[in-house]
Amino acid sequence: MTIATAFAGFPREGLEFLEGLAKDNTREYFDIHRETYQSAVLQPAKDFVVALGEELQARVSPGIRAEPRINGSILRINRDTRFTTDKRPYKEHVDFWFWEGDGPSREHPGLFVRLRPATVTLGAGMHRFEPPTLAAYRAAVADDATGRALEEAIAEATGVRGAAVGGKHYKRVPGELPTDHPRAELLRHNALYVSGDWKLPRSVSGPAFVGWAADKLERFAPVERWLTATLAT
Repeated sequence: MTIATAFAGFPREGLEFLEGLAKDNTREYFDIHRETYQSAVLQPAKDFVVALGEELQARVSPGIRAEPRINGSILRINRDTRFTTDKRPYKEHVDFWFWEGDGPSREHPGLFVRLRPATVTLGAGMHRFEPPTLAAYRAAVADDATGRALEEAIAEATGVRGAAVGGKHYKRVPGELPTDHPRAELLRHNALYVSGDWKLPRSVSGPAFVGWAADKLERFAPVERWLTATLAT
């Protein structure tokens, strides 16, 4: 079993591996460079999860889960090509997910990082509401007290330059809700998250990248905290 060590940054070799994968997204390329993926992408990713998880548990909530493994806080780099015409076998980035709650991780609110060779995405929220969660979300948005609390959380999170709200799906407010509701836009969502994209900082190659990421995720956290408090069952 591989033991996580102190995070020392993502080495240039790992970012170059992702650059190469974007140009040659084949199993042949991946197999030839598998050792580089293991040592310069996956192992630093595990160390990053441990270090950032500790920061988020201290800054956001002690209940934040950070599991340094694939299908834990590190999402699989293999793409699911069963139901898409895009048959590229691999993602060209590394996704990280930190969540709260028991059961399937993606059914809970969380904080996320997407690492690319030149840019990084950070955010907080949920990318999909299952039907029971969607019903609870709509009820909370429609309610005056919890709805106003969400507006405040979003205002705080979008105070980060470059951040935007995502998850709006429906063209109109669902039929059982008033179309003139003061939070009609939020009622058109089937997911809710706040995120932004940034140029990859120089700190990515060293331990300071953890603090850089934690600073932004802490600013986004009010949305995750609202979802966790409101939708917990």
